[in-house]
Amino acid sequence: MKVNRTQNEIKHKVNLGGLTGLVIGGTIGSGIFALPSTMTTGANPKAIIIGWAIVAIGMFSLANVYRNLTLQQPEIDDGIYGWSKRMFGNVGGFIAAYGHGAGDAIGNASYLTVLFSAFGSFAIFKFFGNGTTWPAVIIASILLWTIVFLVLRGVHTETWVNNLTTIAKVIPIAAFLILAIINFNPHIFMAHFNSQMVFNVSTHHYRYVSTFNQSKAVLLAAMWTLIGIESGTIFATRAKKLSDVAKATTIGTLVVITLLVGTSLLSLGLLSPRQISQLHDPSMAGLMQHMVGKWGAWLINICLIISVLGALIAWVNLSAEEVRLAGRGGSSTTWLNGLNKNEAPVNSLIITAGITQVLMIVAGAYSAGYDVLLKFSTSLSIVPYLMVSIYALKSVILGIGFSKRSLKERLFSGLWAFLAVLFTTFMVYGAGLKYLLLAAIVWISGFPFYLKGKKERSEKWHKLELITWIVIILMALVGLFGLITGTIKFD
Repeated sequence: MKVNRTQNEIKHKVNLGGLTGLVIGGTIGSGIFALPSTMTTGANPKAIIIGWAIVAIGMFSLANVYRNLTLQQPEIDDGIYGWSKRMFGNVGGFIAAYGHGAGDAIGNASYLTVLFSAFGSFAIFKFFGNGTTWPAVIIASILLWTIVFLVLRGVHTETWVNNLTTIAKVIPIAAFLILAIINFNPHIFMAHFNSQMVFNVSTHHYRYVSTFNQSKAVLLAAMWTLIGIESGTIFATRAKKLSDVAKATTIGTLVVITLLVGTSLLSLGLLSPRQISQLHDPSMAGLMQHMVGKWGAWLINICLIISVLGALIAWVNLSAEEVRLAGRGGSSTTWLNGLNKNEAPVNSLIITAGITQVLMIVAGAYSAGYDVLLKFSTSLSIVPYLMVSIYALKSVILGIGFSKRSLKERLFSGLWAFLAVLFTTFMVYGAGLKYLLLAAIVWISGFPFYLKGKKERSEKWHKLELITWIVIILMALVGLFGLITGTIKFD
């Protein structure tokens, strides 16, 4: 069935600068400010370097997959959703769009958590604690729906605000990197370089962890900080030129990887892994205080607040846009494709903001902090990334989009796609069964929208499609049983 796209299309388009700002702003949020302690909680320098090498190569491979598919198959203008749908049909497209959007929405909950953890570092706001106390949850909820109101005003407001906050956070991060280079102590960096004894923050004791398992622990945290490099492709339908999407993805990815890896590794030359892991989030503030005094911590905390507010505006819109694409592309009810007079995705925005709200309440009930939420969010993004990587590899093998392109381009596209498949497959393994079962609970929450869409299109169920949903339902039931019995915990 051909989907009618003459209605609810975008009139006002975004240029290269705006798209690049979306990539950088959508990627660099709270993650970089909490990155030092997040990394050292489960790993020492050698393992952190190995983990970053894997993630940097893997995510750059994904960025090239997005770039190549955008240029080689311009008829698919809805990014991750469209590519997943081409590979796995409506059910694959829906899981990619709804799952990715839900993952971004959970990511918003983690942003709010670390935001109020930053407030909690000030004596006057001590009652906010680590961002999961009930006062923090209540105020965060008010902030969330205020941001939703701003997004409903339209993409113009979101774009310029995102560009402004991107500049506001990149400059102080660059200042941190310069100071870290000046204060870097190679003796501190090398003291625990090969150590397989990792400090456990909860028990305050060291435990043995192999280098492989340390590196594995780094992967989800590192990948989380790079989720958002596909921001340009999510907004492809809003781009003035499709080629700008590819350029923005490449430029944004290089800038983000440089900032993240620099922050992570230089921190290891300032304090020992044990000391860094015990810093109050955002740990970058503690490191700045160590280098220049209390004003440095104040600077980072203020910059984090600006960063999170800017990232929230971008990510609230991103998560809603991704879910909207399922309705636009015909993989769910057309209700999800609804736009208001400001061209904001009003209906899908209600869904994703609702998911964020629920996760904030869960975080308060279970005292689930930033690390838990980021792992949950990342696990929901991995599956769509894997589906896109498989489609990219299939396209190279079958020659889809290469009729007028050179053999060299096809070979390099194949290399990037192959690396992306290996990386995302390993990341699914790294996420573990626990988070995949939790992801199934999220997927099944969107089943009513999928079912309503099939009724609207008067479609019959295909055998493989039915089997897929049955498997997801079974996984979700196991996940719910685990949560109820306590065998699966938010820790």
